[in-house]
Amino acid sequence: MATTVTRLERTTTDTAATDALPECITRDRLTSPYFPSIRQSTLAVVASLAIVFFVTSLNRLNHTDLWAHVNFGRWIVDHGALPPFDPIVAHPSATPVLQSAWLSQLLAYVTHQTLGNEGLILAHALLVTLTALVMVLAVRARDPESKLLWVVPLVVMTLNLPIVGTIRPQLFGQLGAALVLLAAAQLMAGKKHPLFWLPIVSICWANLHGSMLMGLVMLGAIALGYTLQELAKNGWNLAAAAKASGVAPLWIAALLFVAFASIGPHGPMIWPHVIFFGESSALQSISEWQRLPLKSLTCFLLVSSAVVAVAVSFKTPRPIAWYEILLLALFALATVMAIRMLAWWALVWPFAVVPHLSAIFSRSRATTPETTATDDQPVAMRTVYAMAIVFVTLLVSPPSSSLLRGAPRGEARSTVTDTPVYLADEVVRMNLQGNIAAPMDWGDYLLMRSDEKLRPLVATHVHLVSPDVWNDYQTIFRGDKNWLAVARGRDMKYLAVSKNSYPQLAREVLLADREGRGRILYHDQRLILIELPAKAAPAATAAG
Repeated sequence: MATTVTRLERTTTDTAATDALPECITRDRLTSPYFPSIRQSTLAVVASLAIVFFVTSLNRLNHTDLWAHVNFGRWIVDHGALPPFDPIVAHPSATPVLQSAWLSQLLAYVTHQTLGNEGLILAHALLVTLTALVMVLAVRARDPESKLLWVVPLVVMTLNLPIVGTIRPQLFGQLGAALVLLAAAQLMAGKKHPLFWLPIVSICWANLHGSMLMGLVMLGAIALGYTLQELAKNGWNLAAAAKASGVAPLWIAALLFVAFASIGPHGPMIWPHVIFFGESSALQSISEWQRLPLKSLTCFLLVSSAVVAVAVSFKTPRPIAWYEILLLALFALATVMAIRMLAWWALVWPFAVVPHLSAIFSRSRATTPETTATDDQPVAMRTVYAMAIVFVTLLVSPPSSSLLRGAPRGEARSTVTDTPVYLADEVVRMNLQGNIAAPMDWGDYLLMRSDEKLRPLVATHVHLVSPDVWNDYQTIFRGDKNWLAVARGRDMKYLAVSKNSYPQLAREVLLADREGRGRILYHDQRLILIELPAKAAPAATAAG
């Protein structure tokens, strides 16, 4: 009895002491009407997005078509107009430039001029992270109570691995596609405001990258699948199905998308241009335009994610929508036909599958006895944690850290290993001028570093190259016995060759230097730069 009384007294004393403490100490959570509060699930999304930003920021600039777009942007600024033909190569063809990326080219050049390589890397990370954020909003519009929204950015990044490491205008296309999926989800939920902002997305997309056809396919597939599903629900009564929420707005959105994407340099003709863009024979030699190889990371990601989608379809308590099946089937087939289509599969997969994963997760939690109650009330302290995550991520990410410290990492550390940085340094040091036959993925970079003094035979925009020039380029870099005659016939003053990629040509170049048919200007473990002899002048014809 005495023990019980003692405990009672202690409890009473402790309670009195606790009541005497300030409220800010005794309450369980930090809250304030003057400071925003967030849920635990929102904090998890912030952490997930921070991971996406950090991992993407580790990528260095790749010498693919990035530098071609920067060079095009410089041409636009210098001339105050859009280039009618390829302004980069030594022998421009009569193929007109598709003006569907002029705005992203302009932005790339201005960013590079203002912030250098670090600015481009930072823009890359921001674009990828923004796309992941929009995908979170799109999935939440489909499933407002989802507890797995934090999974979406990680899934987008993982499925995008073979694509997203390279900065290019297609990143704007992915952002546009994410916004299209968000608009579709909100329209199906009965909201009408996407009809006002989606046309703006359409205009921007058509002038940032020519992939807006993918947005139209996504929107059309969702509208078709949703309409067919409503028709089936209403006994295939068209009038009744048309009254269903979301059916008419989806089709209106698709029409608005087509109409406003036609606002640009090409007008409505932009659509046939982008539809038939991939028919260039030169593009078929580029790996990303080829069929999906079985032994590749892209194939593994596609097959494994497709298997997960099928498994989820058997376990989900959530009804499977027809448009989900249509989206997944269309873009899985498209990825099999061309590797580059993985970029769009990486968006439609979480849009279609994550709501079902969330439903399975919620059902498993409902059937599992919980020892502690889950409390996901908004708390201001979590906002502090989120701010700390963002701040630390910016401090440790290479491009943002370099810009904040005012100490760029330099050309070699901010570009991928295969970039011909040291060759470009020698080109600048020797002030070389003229035409150069170089691997096509080097041409744009050498042009940029030489301030347009070196004109490549072929650059990365191979769809603009004439067939005869393309054939000559292949003849040279195969190390054909006539390589020198072909190079001189194309007025090439210099030739740069990678030893690893073109060993036969590298041997021919060394032999030419030894025999006096050229002069090696630069030679290291990876490449050779040779000055070619001038083309022989035609013999003079004696007068009458």
